[in-house]
Amino acid sequence: MGLMKTAALVFTFMLLLSALTLSLTRTATGCTRADFENVIESIAQTIYIQSDGSIVPETARIQHNGGTYTLTDDVYAPIAVDKPNIIIDGAGYTLNGPFNGTQTDLWIIGEGSAQESGNETQMPWTVGVDVRADNSTVKNLNIRNFTIGIWLWTANNTVTGNAITENLLGILLSGTNNNVTSNLLSNNRDGIFFGANPSGSIPTDITLSSNGFVGNHRQLSGCVCKEFNKTEATHTWDNGRTGNFWSDYNGTDTNGDGVGDSAYVIDVLNKDRYPLMQNVAAAPSVAGKVPVELIAVTVILSAIAVVAYFGRTRKPQKL
Repeated sequence: MGLMKTAALVFTFMLLLSALTLSLTRTATGCTRADFENVIESIAQTIYIQSDGSIVPETARIQHNGGTYTLTDDVYAPIAVDKPNIIIDGAGYTLNGPFNGTQTDLWIIGEGSAQESGNETQMPWTVGVDVRADNSTVKNLNIRNFTIGIWLWTANNTVTGNAITENLLGILLSGTNNNVTSNLLSNNRDGIFFGANPSGSIPTDITLSSNGFVGNHRQLSGCVCKEFNKTEATHTWDNGRTGNFWSDYNGTDTNGDGVGDSAYVIDVLNKDRYPLMQNVAAAPSVAGKVPVELIAVTVILSAIAVVAYFGRTRKPQKL
């Protein structure tokens, strides 16, 4: 009878630990039909931060506190920003899109709109964060698997501390007076792409500094011109003191100050005068998130302790 009671207690304890473990390691996608249907629906639905500050749909995993909109979990949908003067804080979570890594049936950005689909099924572009209002900040967000990770086509915006990976274009820049700093742009076809500007009018008031350009097919590019505008001033992609890390930079640092001795040259009109020798940009992570491995070890050790406690041989009681 004592053995059965011990086994029952151990079983109950393990169930409680399992429930705790599942609650701590919950992901956005579960294993039920409803979980998958929710993800599919959310991918197809855009989240709007409207001009009045409201969030549509209201069930979006975004918490609104004054002018700050903070993600509370991973999100499987694009976000369109129509309210100016706000902060979008990813809090280390991930904004996921449906892009599968190929350009099959996608318009090739930079080659115009007169393109035909091979199977008459033209896939739409997807934009992770579409910044359609001025004075916006996007920070601490992982953005992946979109046609365009972030589209900045307004003014006075800041993009900082994000990881923008595995998109067709990491950031599409077409606005003015924007600051892009301390972001990791990796494994995109184009890290940053300049487009949707009148010919020969790349904004001169955009600041790029302390970003990490790692393993992009093209680190920084734009619409291809047949001839360079010889009267156009050279664009310098740094803040006057600090540039960016470029994984394909082959320069040296003879004085060991962390900055390359020679400029990183993109083309005859674009260069980074102060390229960094080490990547200082990293992907943001969720604060206080308990590693799965630590939880598993805790469960195992706790179970062993319970079994050892209840399995001890009781001393016979004296009559």
